[in-house]
Amino acid sequence: MKNKLFLIILLLNLTGAIYAAPLAGVSGISSNTERASTLALVLEKHILEILKNNSFSVIQPEVINRELTKFSCIEEKCILKFADDADINLIVSGTVTDYKKSIVIKLQAYGIKIPFNQRVINSYEVKIPMDVSISSREFSLISEEHAAEFLAKTLSIFQIPVKIRKEESRLILSDNYKTTGRYTVYSSDKNNFIQSTGETEINEGVLSPLTINIEDNQYFILIDFRNESKAIKGFYRTRKNEIVFSQTSFYDTLFILAIIPAASASMPVSSPILGYYMNEDWEGLGLWMLSAPPYLYMEARGFLNSPENLKKKNKDITRDDRAMNYFAWYMLLAGGMPLFVDSYNYNYLHQVSYFKENNELLGNTATAALLSLTSNGAGHFYRGDRQWGYFYFHLNNILLYMTIREFSTPEYYDDASQSYKKGESNKNRGIIFGSILALSKSVEIIHAILQKENLSTGEVTDEYIIPSPLFTLDERGNPVYGVSVTYKF
Repeated sequence: MKNKLFLIILLLNLTGAIYAAPLAGVSGISSNTERASTLALVLEKHILEILKNNSFSVIQPEVINRELTKFSCIEEKCILKFADDADINLIVSGTVTDYKKSIVIKLQAYGIKIPFNQRVINSYEVKIPMDVSISSREFSLISEEHAAEFLAKTLSIFQIPVKIRKEESRLILSDNYKTTGRYTVYSSDKNNFIQSTGETEINEGVLSPLTINIEDNQYFILIDFRNESKAIKGFYRTRKNEIVFSQTSFYDTLFILAIIPAASASMPVSSPILGYYMNEDWEGLGLWMLSAPPYLYMEARGFLNSPENLKKKNKDITRDDRAMNYFAWYMLLAGGMPLFVDSYNYNYLHQVSYFKENNELLGNTATAALLSLTSNGAGHFYRGDRQWGYFYFHLNNILLYMTIREFSTPEYYDDASQSYKKGESNKNRGIIFGSILALSKSVEIIHAILQKENLSTGEVTDEYIIPSPLFTLDERGNPVYGVSVTYKF
């Protein structure tokens, strides 16, 4: 068996020798149902394809699994030792679990060589609700999306050692690496303990002179894949936007502008019933029930106690009475638009995240800016962000009312003359509140323009990342080493 294993490792090494690119493979993604098995196979395919297109040489999973099975190598420790002997740099494994109403994908990436030494460098878990009918095309696109997201995070921290060797009178990088830049030079001992020995400039793989004896120790630099990580993230996010969003049009923004008064006026009935209830958006309905009633009360009171109605009864018109009337008109014609948008758009974006048919009215930056300008928080609800939407909805509604109130002029009924006398407004305070409102609205509009829709399918429930080792110098110039760990749950 040892001879066979040696031949397999030799073949894998020869495969890696043809390419300067690091070797990567998938040791297997297990599943529990036929649907999960299909997703696992598609996921493996996309992981290898993305790696192959981003500076890696790949080994097909069936090759690895066949040889591991042949030698009864099924434990993690054995698989990682096999990968190390075969000079594989990156190994991915995982599971796909089908819970009928949802599918959970768990992926792990192992850095085999220095500086990770067969440790997990990225663990990724996502829960995908199966509340939307999915075609085979959409199934493939969803698996590709999460393969790309997982690999983008993995490659943002992944590094490989590239040895320094002597060629005639100069020092060059092994494996025909032609990198250029300033790099830290490391050395390692038999236990793979590494330490920094200084920095050097590299030009097209050729190092500047070093005061080290290449023949005495193994010296190397660490090559990262941050550019590949950024490229993967940017490409797949841009492509998803192109798939699910139609080309934006100014006429779509004008259409939204035209329907704002009608949509805002219908919000008290259409949003809870036709929006949240019909779409089974119970979270949205609960938030609506907590947020909408105070403003609906102010709107109703503003119209019932309007200055015209109070004058018919010869009652005083306070600043609050007049301010509520103005605010009621705002809520009727524009102020209800944010909750109207949230009640429908949140579900639309959920559908779109599964690569459904593109929507002409979504993904338009001009529309997001318009909605933020005409009402409070609507631009962020349009982007699908409820937290910021409700933040700006409440903050700017309060600031708007306070501004209107300070500028409003009260009127008092005089029984003797049977006429009204005007009081004074508080313009100075009105200017202060108005200035704060203007600043807050400016921030809101810019924020809505810069923000992008969260189109990720499912929810990342667990993520564990181990960045690369950290080296620095203490006060005496001695090297200090360590590892920075980020954990997100």
